[in-house]
Amino acid sequence: MKQLIDPYNRRIRKLRVSITDQCNLRCHYCMPLDAEFMDKKSYLAPDEYRDIVAELIDFGLEEVRLTGGEPLLRQSFSEIVSLISSLPLKKIGLTSNGIFLDRYVDLLADHGIINLNISLDSLNETTFKQITHGNYLEKIKQNILLAKNKGFNIKINVVMMKGINDMEIFDFVEYSQNLQIEVRFLELMRIGYACHEQEEKFISARHLIDKLEQKYQLIPVQTALDSTSFNYRTAEGAKIGFIASESQPFCGHCSRWRLSADGILRACLLKTDGLSIRNLDYPQRLEVYQMLLGMKPYLRPVEVRHPMHQIGG
Repeated sequence: MKQLIDPYNRRIRKLRVSITDQCNLRCHYCMPLDAEFMDKKSYLAPDEYRDIVAELIDFGLEEVRLTGGEPLLRQSFSEIVSLISSLPLKKIGLTSNGIFLDRYVDLLADHGIINLNISLDSLNETTFKQITHGNYLEKIKQNILLAKNKGFNIKINVVMMKGINDMEIFDFVEYSQNLQIEVRFLELMRIGYACHEQEEKFISARHLIDKLEQKYQLIPVQTALDSTSFNYRTAEGAKIGFIASESQPFCGHCSRWRLSADGILRACLLKTDGLSIRNLDYPQRLEVYQMLLGMKPYLRPVEVRHPMHQIGG
């Protein structure tokens, strides 16, 4: 089998698939309150997703993660899940804010999609509203518990911001310990609307680790070489991860491409440029795949102004 290996010997085996740029929250680091979205007519059709993923499987693709925006807002979400889950992938995951998770939890389970990343930046109702401009905290927490009780593998993603939610770090460790769910702390990235907040609100993973080690013994947990996170467990049973893409980039082992809802393949989250794959025949798409291998940077770009919700998380 021919594989997608770039000039730095990185093998592409994971694909982040955005199926919509729309979202029912307005997290201030991601999009403005008056965000403009793509015309839905520009979205890839469900069978286009299937065809692209199937082709990439022939080149060694192993894992797909459905993202957005908020993927559960896509009207054809069920059809997309059905088509992609029929393909011979080793793993299919979903990144969601969890608001509508109860509507789809059985569908996901029936199609073997049990790996969920839930974005949750605060356990405090007031802070949650401040960050997201939404009033869904209790609904999200209930849906996390629902999925946990149904046997899903859940990771909570927390974007840590100085002076906003960094004081909740011990609360999240206890949350992980009590629910036996992994919590991952993400550094605020210089992407889109977060660029202007970076200097004021950035807090490094090293700073958070130093703070946690005042109270807990952090025991390292081995992860895959191309993992985005480095992980620990505590003696009390919490499972903690850090995604330190600003202070400790992991580009040298990155194995991911991204496909936007309107059919743009990107080799890197922090690169605005990509290649459109829609309305191309098979030989033309094969050309795109080979061209994209040369577009993946080895060193981490400083920032990108492209809105996060349009790239796919």
